[in-house]
Amino acid sequence: MSTPTATPAAAAPPSVAPLRFGPKWTVVTAVGWLVTTAVCFGLVAYALGPMLANNDQRAALSAIRAAMAEAQGATRTLLGAAPVTKPPEFGSPVAVLEIPKLRAQQVVLEGAEPGQTSSGPGHIPGTSGLGQPGNSAVAGRYSGYGAPFAQLGELAKGDQIVVATTQGRSVYTVTETATRDLNEDRDYGRTENDRLTLVTSASWWPGSASSATVVTAVLEGKPFRPTPQNGRADAQDGRTGDSGAWAQLILAFGGFAAAAAGATVLYRRWRPVSTYVITAPALLALAVLAATAVWRLLPAWA
Repeated sequence: MSTPTATPAAAAPPSVAPLRFGPKWTVVTAVGWLVTTAVCFGLVAYALGPMLANNDQRAALSAIRAAMAEAQGATRTLLGAAPVTKPPEFGSPVAVLEIPKLRAQQVVLEGAEPGQTSSGPGHIPGTSGLGQPGNSAVAGRYSGYGAPFAQLGELAKGDQIVVATTQGRSVYTVTETATRDLNEDRDYGRTENDRLTLVTSASWWPGSASSATVVTAVLEGKPFRPTPQNGRADAQDGRTGDSGAWAQLILAFGGFAAAAAGATVLYRRWRPVSTYVITAPALLALAVLAATAVWRLLPAWA
């Protein structure tokens, strides 16, 4: 009589080790994500920013050239060009600024908030139109988004600045280049002569809103007929940021923090390559949005 064989017991499923987040691991991970955020902040302003600014400049140059051609054609008709009755829209191109000594050419946009100066120098609302009677003021960035005014301090007395608008071409001669605190009444106020005032930050630090590089140039010849301009606004002086960017920053950085935490857990649980493919695009997009919002909060001339 055969003895029945015992059925082997089923093997127990392997247990999943619980995640352990020690103090050292937490600190290293937090530092790693902070470094990643800082790198994205720099890439937005100094790598991606210049490319975006160049694209905006090309589009603005094409638009203002078309407007110049239309205005020139209108002057040849029997009725002539129609008078301008409205101030320029914010963000629209208003002039082409050339500085021969610096080999620089920039399309000037209307407005001096971070949203405008990230695409090029901005005309200060409340000041005269470029090439027109009075004081025309323009603010540009010193370091971020292509840094169009980074070399402004190299201009000296006697250097020329050329401005082209739909009205024609104007030439200004530099009379002073100074590094000092910005004085709104002096730099953006009314003047007895017809002049151009170029302004940028005097510091490489993006958050600097005090010391400025100010270039003053006097118009050679007669100005063009004045046209309606936008009114003065405290948020349009080049030294302030866009407070409306806080909402974008909170949403983007909150999403980035949540995605970073999820990615960290997945890296410890799952295959690294698969985790990278899934999480990297979302983290990059959220980091870029957060960095863009931070730059909008900084002074427009940074």
